[in-house]
Amino acid sequence: MEGPKVVADVVAAGGKLVRSFALDPADDAIPVDERALSRLAGTKSPRGPVAVVEIPPERFDPGRDLLVSVGVSDPGNLGALIRTAASFGWGFAYTEGSADPWAPKSIRGGAGGQFQTPVARLESIDQLSGWTIVATVVRDGVSPDEVTGRPIALLVGEEAHGLDPMFIEASDHRLTIPTPGSTESLNAAVAAGIAVYELSKPAEPAGDGV
Repeated sequence: MEGPKVVADVVAAGGKLVRSFALDPADDAIPVDERALSRLAGTKSPRGPVAVVEIPPERFDPGRDLLVSVGVSDPGNLGALIRTAASFGWGFAYTEGSADPWAPKSIRGGAGGQFQTPVARLESIDQLSGWTIVATVVRDGVSPDEVTGRPIALLVGEEAHGLDPMFIEASDHRLTIPTPGSTESLNAAVAAGIAVYELSKPAEPAGDGV
């Protein structure tokens, strides 16, 4: 982890700090010079501190709704997906081809969300047998208020290619966010944020009937 805000966010979220390095060390940080810090850090002009944080065990929580990255390769977008999942109390899973959720850019995008919600690698769609699988598609899907069944596993694909047809075919619902504007599609993280927000709304109470 790099930078005071990122390190503070991760520690506040429960991340276990192994060691840290800083130009002007505080607490138990190891003092280093600018040359050493630049070699440790991933940016051109690091501020420090640079910290090593223990990666928690990955796991699924069957009782939670689940946001799934299917090949989202941009670490900033992936981090934003994790941050969204953590904000709404959802779990997070990722498939092969997704960015590493524990990479520094993913951690920055997640603002510590990796340490606030269960994260797990999805090896097979069969692991989602306990969830209602909802595939996000650009067109011809249902709106979020038409999705039934809980808990939900919401699948979000790479922006350029969308979801693999295998995942779409295996889904219980195909979801499309209605957009009256002229753009072809939404950014993956933005689309996931809207969908998670809508799917997290409490169900409307049934009418009394006649």
